[in-house]
Amino acid sequence: MNLELPVEQQTFIAGLVESGRFASAREAISEAVRLLVSHERLKQEIQVGIQQAEHGDLSNHDTVFGQLRTMTAAALQGENGH
Repeated sequence: MNLELPVEQQTFIAGLVESGRFASAREAISEAVRLLVSHERLKQEIQVGIQQAEHGDLSNHDTVFGQLRTMTAAALQGENGH
């Protein structure tokens, strides 16, 4: 797939590569897509939660916060591993 990005985005990615944050533009774009996929999944999970709440299927706060801690730890681990 060939992709043409706006100049501002190209400049941003080039800056990330130049700073050493990513080894290449391809690596930076792959990370961006990974984050987009994660974001879309989270939106879907939130929608499911809203629907469950509307139907009275609620979890207690200890369960929810435990799940959030687990998700946060996984996201941070993924962020550190690119």
